[in-house]
Amino acid sequence: MNRLLSALAIVCLLAVPATASAQSDPWAKAERKPGFVQVISTKFNEEAWYVPGGFGAVLKARVFRPAGAGPYKVAIINHGSPAKASDRPTMTVPAYRAAAEWFVGRGYMVVIPLRRGYGESGSWPEDYGSCARPDFVAAGKAGADDIVAVAAYLRTLKTVQSNRILLVGQSAGGFGVVAATSRNPDGVFAAINVAGGRGGHQGGNENENCSPDRLVTAMRTFGSGAKVPSLWLYTKNDTFFEPALSQRMAEAYRSAGGRSEYVLLPAYKKEGHEMFGQADGRMLWTGPVAEFLKKVE
Repeated sequence: MNRLLSALAIVCLLAVPATASAQSDPWAKAERKPGFVQVISTKFNEEAWYVPGGFGAVLKARVFRPAGAGPYKVAIINHGSPAKASDRPTMTVPAYRAAAEWFVGRGYMVVIPLRRGYGESGSWPEDYGSCARPDFVAAGKAGADDIVAVAAYLRTLKTVQSNRILLVGQSAGGFGVVAATSRNPDGVFAAINVAGGRGGHQGGNENENCSPDRLVTAMRTFGSGAKVPSLWLYTKNDTFFEPALSQRMAEAYRSAGGRSEYVLLPAYKKEGHEMFGQADGRMLWTGPVAEFLKKVE
C-alpha cells in the first residue's frame, strides 16, 4: 500500500508541471515587441505573437498559419466586448479555432489581436460614454485604431501578401471593422462584419439598445467614403441587434456610399449573436463568406 501511495504521489508531482505549462500565458515572459513569441500548438501552426496597436500600443495576438513559407493572404479576426465591464480585465486572447481552421484551409494566415483595454490594465478606449447619449462613432474609431495598426504592420512582413488583407470582426469587433473601412486602409481588399454593433442588451434585456438611432447614424458616418467591399452577416435571433435594427444599420451604411452586402442568416440555437464563436455555427456563415470571397479575392 505504501509503495502504491508513493507511486501515485510521484505521478501527481510529475503531472503538475505539465498542466501548469499548458495553462501558462505564452506571452508572459517574452519581450513586448512586435513579432513571433512562441509556438502554442503545432496543429494549424498556432503561435503567440505581439503586434502593434493604436497609439504605440503593443498587443498580444494569436496566429494560425497555413503550411508552407507563404507569402499568405491574411485574415485579421477581431473579437467582441463582454457584456459586463468587470469581465474585460480577465479576457484572454481569443482563439476562434473553428473560424481560424476554415480560413487557414483557404490559404489565410489568421491573426487574432487582443485590443487595448481588454485583458490588461489601462484605459478602455472603446468606451462610448453614457447610455443616454452614447458616442458610438468615437467607440468605433478607437477599435479601428488598433485594427488598422495591426493591418499596417502585417503588410510589411515578407510572409504576407501586402494587398490581400481581409478584416473580420464579431460584435464590437465587427463594429470596429466597419469603422476601419471608412479609412480604406492600404492592403485591405475586403471586410466581413459578423453581428457588428454596440450598446446591445441594455440592463440585460434582449433587443434593448442604448440608442438605436445613434447606432444607425454611426454606420452612416462610417459608410461615407468607404470603398472597401464588405459582407454583413446577422442572424434572425440575434437579441443584441435584431433584424430590423441590423437592416437599418446596413441601409444607412450603403446610403452614405459604403459598399456592403447584407445577409440575414437563419436562427442559431437560442442566441444568434454567439454564432461565429461556436464550432457548429460555422455551417451558417461559411457559405455566404465563400461566395463573397469568390467575388473579391
